[in-house]
Order: sequence, then structure tokens, then C-alpha cells
Amino acid sequence: MPNVIPLTLDPKQRQPLKNLAVLLLKWNVAHNLVSRKMNLEQIIDLLWESSAFLPFLPHGAHVVDLGSGAGIPALPLAVLRPDLKITALEPREKRCVWLRFAATRLNLDVAVAQMRWAPEWDHYDLVVSRAVFPPKEFCTRVGALAPYSLQMTGEKPQGETRQAYSILRGQTDAGLILAGKGVSFNAGDASS
Repeated sequence: MPNVIPLTLDPKQRQPLKNLAVLLLKWNVAHNLVSRKMNLEQIIDLLWESSAFLPFLPHGAHVVDLGSGAGIPALPLAVLRPDLKITALEPREKRCVWLRFAATRLNLDVAVAQMRWAPEWDHYDLVVSRAVFPPKEFCTRVGALAPYSLQMTGEKPQGETRQAYSILRGQTDAGLILAGKGVSFNAGDASS
């Protein structure tokens, strides 16, 4: 695997996620979107980790969140970067109801598509995903857009050829982003 590059989260991007976290905490009681053991601060940190994708996303990019689930990273990205055109792709109806509700309640421009990913699709600028497929399967499953994909994972697989970025929340290791060869890092696009 290429050298792992550290990527420190910007503390200023944490506070804007509080309203989303409060909403997620309320819905989580009935819908089990994230671990029920998580408190508000832990949910804010979970959402904040999505900001690690920001330096890779050019202004106005059309981004698809593959297997959006609880909306992570789609919803936090929409909160922090309203210039992005975001599609949350999720096959489960209950999760899509949540995604639509949260986007409407928080006035976020997020399209929700209830379907599974098709590897031949190429009509997005970038694919982002958080732990949908194991890293060794990810590029094959994403297909045509694998070079333009960003995968957040906890795993550091052997033989990985994508560039790895270690996500740091202060001094805490918060996972890894694996970036396809066509993705570039631009610190200037990290904030709105």
C-alpha cells in the first residue's frame, strides 16, 4: 500500500453538524440508524468524520453516496458543502424515508434514490462510501467509477494500491480513506 497520509479533521466543521446529530439521535430510538449506545457527542463525532471527504470534492461536484444508510456521509457533506450535488443511494425503504425526512427538515439539497448500485454507471463525478463493501471488493463492485471513488474504512488491507489517508480526530485515529487514482486532494475545497 502506498504511504498513508494523515488527514486531520477541522474542528470548525464539527459544530454545524449538531442539528443533524440531534435529529439522528431522535430517529435512532425507533429506527436503529446507528448504534443505540451512542450519545449526542458520539453522533456528532461520527458525522464529523465525514468531513474527511471534503478536500477531495471539487466545487459543484456531483457526488453519489453508495449505500447511504443513515446518510453518512451524504447528509454531513450536504450540511458542510451546499455547493455539492449529492445523491444518496440506498436500497432499503426505511432508510430512504429517514434520508428524505432529514434532507427536507434541514433544507439540504440531497436526492434520495432507492436502488442498488450498477457497476456500469458513470454519470457521477465521484463515488463516496462508508464501509459498504470490504476494501478488497470495493473497486470491482463500484466498476466504471472506481478510479473516482473514495472509500472510508477501518481496514488497512494488504496489497491495496489506492492512496490511503488516515483520518485523525484530534489525536484519535478515526479510520482510513482509500482514494482511487483519478481523485485528487485539494485542501482549498475542504470548506464551503
